[in-house]
Amino acid sequence: MATTARLAQRAPAMLPNAVRVSRTLLASLALLAATTVGVLQVLQTSNAATAGYQLRSLERERSELSARVRLLEAQIAQTAGEGQMRELAMVRLGMIPAKDALRVTVETPAPALVALPERYVVRPQPSAPPALDWWEQALRWLPGFQ
Repeated sequence: MATTARLAQRAPAMLPNAVRVSRTLLASLALLAATTVGVLQVLQTSNAATAGYQLRSLERERSELSARVRLLEAQIAQTAGEGQMRELAMVRLGMIPAKDALRVTVETPAPALVALPERYVVRPQPSAPPALDWWEQALRWLPGFQ
């Protein structure tokens, strides 16, 4: 019986290479992990909000430019009538109709790009984005940096 009493009083056996981690260190690591998750979430939310503001600004600018193009098209259509142009030339500039017609040949080719109203312009398909550097690819793995 004395042997059982001695075994009960003995300290628990430790494993040979067991490392004990203090509670303070565990609490610090948990706090650091929670802080890191919080900061990454704030960064991600901030980046999303910034992208939304930029998108809204670009949409507003696009609609303003589209309205300006429509206004200019309307002005061109208003003054493009042949009769009105002839009248404007005679009244405002003091021009008179030509008596003899004169034809001139031009050896210079026409320009490759013809100015057209926006509604008639065919937009080219967007090309592939440029390849990302290694550090940009590494940042994409982190939340909030996409």
